Amino acid sequence: MEYIRGTKDIASPPSIVVLGNFDGIHIGHRKLICKALELSEELGLRSLVFTFNPHPSFVLKGKEPVDLIYLSHEKERLLKKVDIFIEYPYDLMTAEMTPEYFIEKVICERLNAKYIIVGKDYRFGYNRKGDIKLLENLAIKYEYNLIAMEKIEYNNTIVSSTWIRNEIKEGNIELANKLLGVNFSISGKVVEGKKNGRKFGFPTANIIPHRYKLLPPNGVYYSMIHVNNKRYNSITNIGINPTLNGKQKVVETHILDFDGDIYGEDVVVEIVRFIRREKKFGSISELKEEVNANIKFVRSLIE
Repeated sequence: MEYIRGTKDIASPPSIVVLGNFDGIHIGHRKLICKALELSEELGLRSLVFTFNPHPSFVLKGKEPVDLIYLSHEKERLLKKVDIFIEYPYDLMTAEMTPEYFIEKVICERLNAKYIIVGKDYRFGYNRKGDIKLLENLAIKYEYNLIAMEKIEYNNTIVSSTWIRNEIKEGNIELANKLLGVNFSISGKVVEGKKNGRKFGFPTANIIPHRYKLLPPNGVYYSMIHVNNKRYNSITNIGINPTLNGKQKVVETHILDFDGDIYGEDVVVEIVRFIRREKKFGSISELKEEVNANIKFVRSLIE
Protein backbone atom coordinates (compact mmCIF):
# COMPACT_ATOMS: atom_id res chain seq x y z
CA MET A 1 0.00 0.00 0.00
CA GLU A 2 1.13 3.54 -0.78
CA TYR A 3 0.51 5.86 2.17
CA ILE A 4 0.44 9.60 1.38
CA ARG A 5 0.14 12.22 4.09
CA GLY A 6 1.33 15.73 4.90
CA THR A 7 1.13 17.06 1.33
CA LYS A 8 -1.47 18.47 -1.05
CA ASP A 9 0.70 17.51 -4.00
CA ILE A 10 -1.06 14.22 -4.67
CA ALA A 11 -1.63 12.16 -7.80
CA SER A 12 -2.96 8.75 -8.75
CA PRO A 13 -3.48 6.52 -11.79
CA PRO A 14 -7.15 5.89 -12.70
CA SER A 15 -8.75 5.02 -9.38
CA ILE A 16 -11.78 4.05 -7.34
CA VAL A 17 -11.94 6.65 -4.57
CA VAL A 18 -13.65 5.97 -1.25
CA LEU A 19 -14.46 9.20 0.59
CA GLY A 20 -15.12 9.50 4.31
CA ASN A 21 -13.75 10.47 7.69
CA PHE A 22 -12.80 6.90 8.63
CA ASP A 23 -12.18 7.67 12.29
CA GLY A 24 -13.27 4.24 13.43
CA ILE A 25 -12.98 2.21 10.19
CA HIS A 26 -16.12 0.41 11.38
CA ILE A 27 -18.35 -2.12 9.62
CA GLY A 28 -20.02 0.64 7.61
CA HIS A 29 -16.66 1.91 6.36
CA ARG A 30 -15.57 -1.65 5.64
CA LYS A 31 -18.59 -2.11 3.39
CA LEU A 32 -17.45 0.85 1.25
CA ILE A 33 -13.85 -0.36 1.16
CA CYS A 34 -14.83 -3.93 0.23
CA LYS A 35 -16.84 -2.57 -2.70
CA ALA A 36 -13.79 -0.60 -3.86
CA LEU A 37 -11.58 -3.69 -3.61
CA GLU A 38 -14.08 -5.74 -5.63
CA LEU A 39 -14.24 -3.12 -8.39
CA SER A 40 -10.48 -2.66 -8.33
CA GLU A 41 -9.92 -6.34 -9.05
CA GLU A 42 -12.67 -6.45 -11.66
CA LEU A 43 -11.72 -3.27 -13.55
CA GLY A 44 -7.98 -3.02 -12.97
CA LEU A 45 -8.24 0.38 -11.27
CA ARG A 46 -6.43 1.47 -8.12
CA SER A 47 -8.39 1.26 -4.86
CA LEU A 48 -7.93 4.52 -2.94
CA VAL A 49 -9.17 5.65 0.48
CA PHE A 50 -9.20 9.43 0.94
CA THR A 51 -9.62 11.21 4.25
CA PHE A 52 -8.32 14.25 6.10
CA ASN A 53 -5.67 14.78 8.76
CA PRO A 54 -6.01 16.21 11.31
CA HIS A 55 -9.64 15.49 12.11
CA PRO A 56 -11.67 18.64 11.26
CA SER A 57 -12.60 19.06 14.94
CA PHE A 58 -8.98 20.06 15.60
CA VAL A 59 -9.14 22.91 13.07
CA LEU A 60 -12.64 24.39 12.96
CA LYS A 61 -13.58 27.10 15.43
CA GLY A 62 -16.15 26.19 18.02
CA LYS A 63 -15.40 22.47 17.73
CA GLU A 64 -14.20 20.31 20.62
CA PRO A 65 -11.36 18.04 19.43
CA VAL A 66 -12.59 14.45 19.47
CA ASP A 67 -10.78 11.53 21.05
CA LEU A 68 -9.47 9.52 18.13
CA ILE A 69 -10.55 5.90 17.84
CA TYR A 70 -7.57 5.28 15.58
CA LEU A 71 -4.43 7.33 15.02
CA SER A 72 -2.89 7.74 11.56
CA HIS A 73 -0.41 4.87 11.85
CA GLU A 74 -3.20 2.62 13.11
CA LYS A 75 -5.38 3.48 10.12
CA GLU A 76 -2.47 2.69 7.84
CA ARG A 77 -2.26 -0.81 9.33
CA LEU A 78 -6.01 -1.39 9.11
CA LEU A 79 -6.18 -0.21 5.49
CA LYS A 80 -3.24 -2.23 4.19
CA LYS A 81 -5.40 -4.07 1.60
CA VAL A 82 -6.11 -0.91 -0.42
CA ASP A 83 -3.63 0.33 -3.02
CA ILE A 84 -3.44 3.94 -1.83
CA PHE A 85 -4.34 5.63 1.45
CA ILE A 86 -4.32 9.44 1.45
CA GLU A 87 -4.61 11.69 4.50
CA TYR A 88 -5.06 15.10 2.90
CA PRO A 89 -3.95 18.04 5.07
CA TYR A 90 -6.96 19.67 6.69
CA ASP A 91 -6.42 23.37 7.37
CA LEU A 92 -8.48 26.53 7.06
CA MET A 93 -7.79 26.67 3.31
CA THR A 94 -9.02 23.09 2.90
CA ALA A 95 -12.08 23.89 5.01
CA GLU A 96 -12.99 26.74 2.66
CA MET A 97 -12.93 24.65 -0.54
CA THR A 98 -16.30 24.63 -2.24
CA PRO A 99 -17.79 21.17 -2.83
CA GLU A 100 -17.42 21.45 -6.61
CA TYR A 101 -13.81 22.65 -6.38
CA PHE A 102 -12.97 19.72 -4.11
CA ILE A 103 -14.43 17.17 -6.51
CA GLU A 104 -13.02 18.77 -9.67
CA LYS A 105 -9.53 19.79 -8.58
CA VAL A 106 -8.68 17.21 -5.92
CA ILE A 107 -10.69 14.07 -6.56
CA CYS A 108 -11.04 14.10 -10.36
CA GLU A 109 -7.98 15.99 -11.62
CA ARG A 110 -5.39 14.82 -9.11
CA LEU A 111 -6.73 11.37 -8.21
CA ASN A 112 -8.14 10.54 -11.64
CA ALA A 113 -11.32 9.17 -10.07
CA LYS A 114 -13.34 6.88 -12.32
CA TYR A 115 -15.56 5.77 -9.43
CA ILE A 116 -16.45 7.58 -6.21
CA ILE A 117 -17.85 5.50 -3.35
CA VAL A 118 -19.53 7.12 -0.34
CA GLY A 119 -22.17 6.48 2.28
CA LYS A 120 -25.57 7.97 1.46
CA ASP A 121 -25.27 10.62 4.18
CA TYR A 122 -21.83 11.84 3.04
CA ARG A 123 -21.36 15.63 3.29
CA PHE A 124 -18.34 17.56 2.08
CA GLY A 125 -16.89 20.95 1.16
CA TYR A 126 -17.29 24.37 2.75
CA ASN A 127 -19.86 24.25 5.56
CA ARG A 128 -20.62 20.66 4.49
CA LYS A 129 -22.75 21.98 1.63
CA GLY A 130 -21.93 19.08 -0.68
CA ASP A 131 -24.19 16.02 -0.60
CA ILE A 132 -25.23 12.99 -2.66
CA LYS A 133 -27.45 15.04 -4.95
CA LEU A 134 -24.53 17.30 -5.86
CA LEU A 135 -22.26 14.28 -6.37
CA GLU A 136 -24.84 12.85 -8.78
CA ASN A 137 -24.92 16.10 -10.76
CA LEU A 138 -21.14 16.41 -10.84
CA ALA A 139 -20.78 12.79 -12.01
CA ILE A 140 -22.20 13.79 -15.39
CA LYS A 141 -19.93 16.83 -15.67
CA TYR A 142 -16.70 15.15 -14.57
CA GLU A 143 -17.40 11.70 -15.97
CA TYR A 144 -17.12 9.47 -12.93
CA ASN A 145 -19.43 6.74 -11.65
CA LEU A 146 -21.01 7.34 -8.26
CA ILE A 147 -21.82 4.55 -5.82
CA ALA A 148 -23.74 5.77 -2.75
CA MET A 149 -24.24 2.91 -0.31
CA GLU A 150 -26.86 2.52 2.41
CA LYS A 151 -25.70 2.93 5.99
CA ILE A 152 -25.27 -0.25 8.03
CA GLU A 153 -27.48 -0.72 11.08
CA TYR A 154 -26.95 -2.78 14.21
CA ASN A 155 -30.00 -3.43 16.40
CA ASN A 156 -31.92 -0.83 14.36
CA THR A 157 -29.32 1.89 14.99
CA ILE A 158 -27.05 3.32 12.28
CA VAL A 159 -23.42 2.42 12.97
CA SER A 160 -21.25 5.52 13.42
CA SER A 161 -17.90 6.50 14.86
CA THR A 162 -19.74 8.65 17.43
CA TRP A 163 -21.67 5.64 18.70
CA ILE A 164 -18.52 3.52 18.86
CA ARG A 165 -16.61 6.28 20.63
CA ASN A 166 -19.29 6.47 23.30
CA GLU A 167 -19.33 2.70 23.82
CA ILE A 168 -15.54 2.59 24.26
CA LYS A 169 -15.68 5.46 26.75
CA GLU A 170 -18.32 3.55 28.71
CA GLY A 171 -16.22 0.38 28.67
CA ASN A 172 -18.62 -1.57 26.46
CA ILE A 173 -15.74 -3.12 24.56
CA GLU A 174 -17.51 -6.20 23.23
CA LEU A 175 -20.24 -4.09 21.61
CA ALA A 176 -17.67 -1.63 20.24
CA ASN A 177 -15.75 -4.54 18.71
CA LYS A 178 -18.90 -5.79 16.96
CA LEU A 179 -19.47 -2.33 15.49
CA LEU A 180 -15.84 -2.00 14.42
CA GLY A 181 -15.76 -5.45 12.84
CA VAL A 182 -12.43 -6.12 14.57
CA ASN A 183 -11.16 -5.78 18.13
CA PHE A 184 -10.45 -2.20 19.16
CA SER A 185 -6.70 -1.81 19.42
CA ILE A 186 -4.00 0.39 20.90
CA SER A 187 -0.57 0.45 19.32
CA GLY A 188 2.79 1.94 20.14
CA LYS A 189 6.39 1.35 21.05
CA VAL A 190 7.18 -0.67 24.18
CA VAL A 191 8.91 1.63 26.67
CA GLU A 192 10.99 0.75 29.69
CA GLY A 193 9.05 1.33 32.90
CA LYS A 194 9.81 0.78 36.59
CA LYS A 195 9.80 -3.00 36.01
CA ASN A 196 7.51 -3.49 39.00
CA GLY A 197 5.60 -6.18 37.15
CA ARG A 198 8.73 -8.23 36.62
CA LYS A 199 9.62 -7.92 40.31
CA PHE A 200 6.22 -9.38 41.21
CA GLY A 201 6.41 -12.15 38.62
CA PHE A 202 4.20 -10.47 36.01
CA PRO A 203 6.43 -8.67 33.46
CA THR A 204 4.55 -6.23 31.26
CA ALA A 205 5.00 -4.55 27.88
CA ASN A 206 4.23 -0.89 28.52
CA ILE A 207 2.86 1.63 26.00
CA ILE A 208 2.45 5.35 26.71
CA PRO A 209 -0.77 6.22 24.81
CA HIS A 210 -0.95 9.28 22.57
CA ARG A 211 -2.69 12.22 24.25
CA TYR A 212 -5.57 12.18 21.74
CA LYS A 213 -5.98 8.39 21.58
CA LEU A 214 -9.35 7.24 22.83
CA LEU A 215 -9.05 4.75 25.68
CA PRO A 216 -11.63 2.68 27.54
CA PRO A 217 -12.05 3.27 31.31
CA ASN A 218 -9.14 2.45 33.58
CA GLY A 219 -9.24 -1.23 34.34
CA VAL A 220 -8.12 -4.73 33.43
CA TYR A 221 -8.97 -6.35 30.10
CA TYR A 222 -8.52 -9.63 28.31
CA SER A 223 -6.36 -8.75 25.32
CA MET A 224 -4.38 -10.08 22.38
CA ILE A 225 -1.00 -8.60 21.56
CA HIS A 226 0.88 -8.64 18.24
CA VAL A 227 4.64 -8.93 18.70
CA ASN A 228 6.99 -9.49 15.75
CA ASN A 229 4.15 -10.73 13.51
CA LYS A 230 2.90 -13.19 16.15
CA ARG A 231 -0.29 -12.91 18.21
CA TYR A 232 -0.38 -13.85 21.90
CA ASN A 233 -3.08 -14.04 24.55
CA SER A 234 -2.54 -11.42 27.19
CA ILE A 235 -4.03 -9.38 30.01
CA THR A 236 -3.88 -5.58 29.89
CA ASN A 237 -4.19 -2.95 32.59
CA ILE A 238 -5.09 0.56 31.47
CA GLY A 239 -4.53 3.22 34.11
CA ILE A 240 -2.07 4.66 36.58
CA ASN A 241 -1.54 1.59 38.80
CA PRO A 242 -2.62 3.30 42.07
CA THR A 243 -1.38 0.48 44.34
CA LEU A 244 2.17 1.36 43.24
CA ASN A 245 1.50 5.12 43.42
CA GLY A 246 1.59 5.58 39.65
CA LYS A 247 0.73 8.95 38.14
CA GLN A 248 1.03 8.57 34.35
CA LYS A 249 -1.60 6.63 32.41
CA VAL A 250 -0.02 3.56 30.85
CA VAL A 251 -1.22 0.56 28.85
CA GLU A 252 0.50 -2.39 30.55
CA THR A 253 0.21 -5.82 28.95
CA HIS A 254 1.28 -9.10 30.54
CA ILE A 255 1.79 -11.64 27.76
CA LEU A 256 0.84 -15.18 28.68
CA ASP A 257 3.47 -17.85 28.13
CA PHE A 258 6.03 -15.35 26.81
CA ASP A 259 9.37 -14.26 28.22
CA GLY A 260 11.07 -12.28 25.45
CA ASP A 261 12.72 -8.86 25.62
CA ILE A 262 10.65 -6.53 23.44
CA TYR A 263 11.71 -3.09 24.66
CA GLY A 264 11.62 -0.69 21.71
CA GLU A 265 9.40 -2.96 19.62
CA ASP A 266 6.21 -1.72 18.00
CA VAL A 267 3.23 -3.73 19.24
CA VAL A 268 -0.53 -3.78 18.74
CA VAL A 269 -2.77 -4.57 21.71
CA GLU A 270 -6.31 -5.73 20.87
CA ILE A 271 -8.77 -5.10 23.70
CA VAL A 272 -11.13 -8.10 23.69
CA ARG A 273 -13.14 -8.06 26.92
CA PHE A 274 -13.50 -6.05 30.11
CA ILE A 275 -12.57 -7.86 33.34
CA ARG A 276 -12.65 -5.30 36.16
CA ARG A 277 -12.17 -1.63 36.99
CA GLU A 278 -8.82 -0.40 38.23
CA LYS A 279 -8.60 -0.20 42.02
CA LYS A 280 -6.07 0.41 44.77
CA PHE A 281 -5.17 -2.63 46.85
CA GLY A 282 -4.14 -2.57 50.48
CA SER A 283 -0.90 -4.43 49.86
CA ILE A 284 1.34 -5.89 47.16
CA SER A 285 0.28 -9.40 48.18
CA GLU A 286 -3.39 -8.48 47.57
CA LEU A 287 -2.45 -7.09 44.15
CA LYS A 288 -0.55 -10.27 43.24
CA GLU A 289 -3.46 -12.42 44.36
CA GLU A 290 -5.87 -10.40 42.19
CA VAL A 291 -3.58 -10.53 39.14
CA ASN A 292 -3.33 -14.31 39.50
CA ALA A 293 -7.13 -14.50 39.65
CA ASN A 294 -7.43 -12.32 36.55
CA ILE A 295 -4.95 -14.48 34.64
CA LYS A 296 -6.82 -17.61 35.69
CA PHE A 297 -10.03 -16.05 34.39
CA VAL A 298 -8.42 -15.18 31.06
CA ARG A 299 -7.11 -18.73 30.69
CA SER A 300 -10.64 -20.01 31.28
CA LEU A 301 -11.88 -17.75 28.45
CA ILE A 302 -9.18 -19.08 26.14
CA GLU A 303 -10.05 -22.69 26.95
